[in-house]
Amino acid sequence: MAAILYESLNSQDEKLDVGLDWHDEPEIIYFKNGHYKLMLNLKEYDITDECFCIVNAGVIRKLESLDEKGVEYSIKLDLNELCFQKETDPVNEALLYPLKNGTIKFSEFITVSDFGFLQILRSFNDMVRRYREYGTKGATDTVSVRKFVLDSVSDQLMVKADLLHIIALIDSFGMVQDKEDTDGEKQVRAIKDSINYIREHYKEKLYIRNLSELTGLNEQYFIRFFGSVTGVSPLDYINRYRVEQASRLLRDTDTHVYEIAEDCGFHNIGNFIKIFRSVTGETPHKFRKQFGKED
Repeated sequence: MAAILYESLNSQDEKLDVGLDWHDEPEIIYFKNGHYKLMLNLKEYDITDECFCIVNAGVIRKLESLDEKGVEYSIKLDLNELCFQKETDPVNEALLYPLKNGTIKFSEFITVSDFGFLQILRSFNDMVRRYREYGTKGATDTVSVRKFVLDSVSDQLMVKADLLHIIALIDSFGMVQDKEDTDGEKQVRAIKDSINYIREHYKEKLYIRNLSELTGLNEQYFIRFFGSVTGVSPLDYINRYRVEQASRLLRDTDTHVYEIAEDCGFHNIGNFIKIFRSVTGETPHKFRKQFGKED
């Protein structure tokens, strides 16, 4: 088990800003304090009070801190790791498998006024202390976010027990429910399909009409809808994703810049440099030099 705890400590230098994405595992987010804007499946929430948010598997999520003093923790629940090996185990059958398969889901929010909040918080804080005291601290791409990984088997086993205890508490206090289809499922699917298409085909020429046809939406409506959800136009999203992939190659490989540009869907080196600078604030060559690499 290699669960990673992420800790966000906002500062004047940088605030938490997690772009739109989704995961195959549920995620527990603990908002200790601060002011946040959270989007779950296109619905926005204003978080100002201490609470837990459980992002169920497959739910689109976007998170932004709105002040400089927020503290937030998050950890993913790998239900494959938490399931018991015996196939017919009643806990698997009644709870863990249905959660993994998406036929039931966690309640999205657990607030201080909910029965069970203090018990869940106590277990969560025990887990956080274990990560902070015995975990290996690692850097992330964001200054405001640190990650902690537990190396020893005994610590990993204790965290596994902590996570199972938290799931048991959530279930015992009636915070697991049947999954219901909502009116927004079509829009959620449209965003997922278009982003997946971009991620799979970013090396090729991409046209907005292809994305709109894929989602079954009018092209002009699709452009407005995509922008309202992601905060950027489809073209800007494509360019940013290509730059993200190019940045990884510039950092981790010795491939020539012009080859990286072409491999990431930029067929004009001048256009690549211009867009790369507009997204990152520096040229590809200057970006690469930070990692001790030369062309």
